[in-house]
Amino acid sequence: MLESKPEDVRGGEPLRNLNPSPQKAYDIRIVLKDPPGPFSEIDAAAQYDVVNAGECGEPQPISGAVPRISTNEVVKLERVSDTEFAGRVYVDQVLDEDYYGRGVCRWEFVEVRASFRASDDPYATWFVVKLPAEAAEAGSNEKLFYWNGYYPNAEIDNYAEFGNASLDKVPEAQRSEFFEIELSAAGATP
Repeated sequence: MLESKPEDVRGGEPLRNLNPSPQKAYDIRIVLKDPPGPFSEIDAAAQYDVVNAGECGEPQPISGAVPRISTNEVVKLERVSDTEFAGRVYVDQVLDEDYYGRGVCRWEFVEVRASFRASDDPYATWFVVKLPAEAAEAGSNEKLFYWNGYYPNAEIDNYAEFGNASLDKVPEAQRSEFFEIELSAAGATP
């Protein structure tokens, strides 16, 4: 589900170079609590956006508007157990450079996301959790709740479930029908 290719709104790949020796890193940890079954498909990615695309990007020929420039870079996850995964995200993974001959494009780490699904069946639900860059920098976490009824599928092609931050509106008797995914980050030394 998560694309590892960079793209802009035109669907093309922007020029971008990856840092061969990034220095600023966060170790991420993902814990699944009471999942309804196993997940065989697991993806993770870090999103980076150019914050000054209007100054450095390539304008569209007719309108002159500069599309958003973004890339999703794969984050390798290690399976610690059936319900726990670990990986590392680099804030400085994409290099700031003059890619279009209009000035230096400044890349910024936006978020890290992880997606889980039971199988590669196109109707298998993707359960998605994400942690914004600010939360990663603060060393905080994101806990989301997902309804078990969407596992293994929601009978919708490539359906993605983004979870709920709280079960406050769910009757007490039905809360056992949900599982939790927690994504946390802590500063790391490369």
